[in-house]
Amino acid sequence: MSQAFRVLRVAFDSREALEREYEANLVNGGLFIPGHLELLYGEPVMVWVDLPFIDKTVELEGRVVQTIPIEFEANGGHSGVALEMSDTPQEIRECLEAALGTRLVDERERGDGARCAPRSVAHVRARVRVPGVSEIEGHTRNLSLAGVLVAISEDPPPIGQDVVVAIVHPTTGEERGLPGAVARHDLDDTGHVRGIGIQFAIAKDKEDETIAYLNAVKASEHARRLGGITGSIDTLGLPDLIMSFGQCVPSGRFTLMNRGEVGIVHVANGMMMSAQMGAAIGIKALVRMANWDDGNFEFHANLAPDEDAPVLGLPIEAALIEAARFVDESGAQPGLGLPGGAGLRIEHSQVDLADPALGKVEAQVLDLAGVGLAVDRMRDTIQEPDRAIDEAIVRLIDEGIVRLELTE
Repeated sequence: MSQAFRVLRVAFDSREALEREYEANLVNGGLFIPGHLELLYGEPVMVWVDLPFIDKTVELEGRVVQTIPIEFEANGGHSGVALEMSDTPQEIRECLEAALGTRLVDERERGDGARCAPRSVAHVRARVRVPGVSEIEGHTRNLSLAGVLVAISEDPPPIGQDVVVAIVHPTTGEERGLPGAVARHDLDDTGHVRGIGIQFAIAKDKEDETIAYLNAVKASEHARRLGGITGSIDTLGLPDLIMSFGQCVPSGRFTLMNRGEVGIVHVANGMMMSAQMGAAIGIKALVRMANWDDGNFEFHANLAPDEDAPVLGLPIEAALIEAARFVDESGAQPGLGLPGGAGLRIEHSQVDLADPALGKVEAQVLDLAGVGLAVDRMRDTIQEPDRAIDEAIVRLIDEGIVRLELTE
């Protein structure tokens, strides 16, 4: 028996309109119903799909993955609810075909040359496990039944390395580890690895359940994307973009993209709750994105930060002002020429981090040097202007407390 207790209706006036919706959304497991609707996240619903051109109604089930309030319309969005369908795409297809009395033909059957394992945009949490090495946290950038591209901020495993990638379902929180191997490194403009492509190696007896899980993740992400606003960063500029959207809805998530780099910003009740771009977190993530004068964004209302996301918790305007201050202070003077990939070796066998002679930034540098972070990772982690961090490192070197170690 269905658990749905709310009934929503959506109508398609022609077969062509139904086919367009099927190919664009239903086949991917999602549906967006416009209107001023007040439903709870995760609430089960029954959807009556009215087909007046054949005088029939089809019943489908789903659950709410996003509710878009009326305030969203001021920024170009549409109020309504995005639904993740409970039935599989094949079950939805069979239901619609039974009502129509004929088959639905999708684009792949028409011979459009689409790949057999098409990639879908998907920004979900992922953990890459390398034997003998700690887990690497990241987010997927795209996902197919054959593999996944994971954006990472740590040193990448080598190409050919066997790994297990754990992909987290964005709405249920379920996590499933999939074996595979690193197939490629995705590089940024400076040659640094910003992501790894992993090809799955799924055992035959696990294929069906793995495909079902990956399709469920893709469907959930597709459903969430239906209710969002997308556009170009250069339309408003990053600060005005975050202020404009962040102040008009109770909560939401920005996904900001520029030349393959991805930034995530969560806002709630006028506060910036978290920000991350690569290894940079908090204010430093905003600083790294400050020079993005182009690129694209997605904004989705009512999406909470990941449970383990570093908490920022500043008013949006204050966070943006602080990021601008960091940019100004680091840009006002030339850099000190410290190589970002270099490490720091602490020369003293014991260093008292509570020594009042040590400044706050010096203490943080020593703390991070003790766990092996390179200079560029320190710049991303310490919530101070890059120039101030470099000056602290130089002072520690001059005082003989640390030694710069260049990588080969």
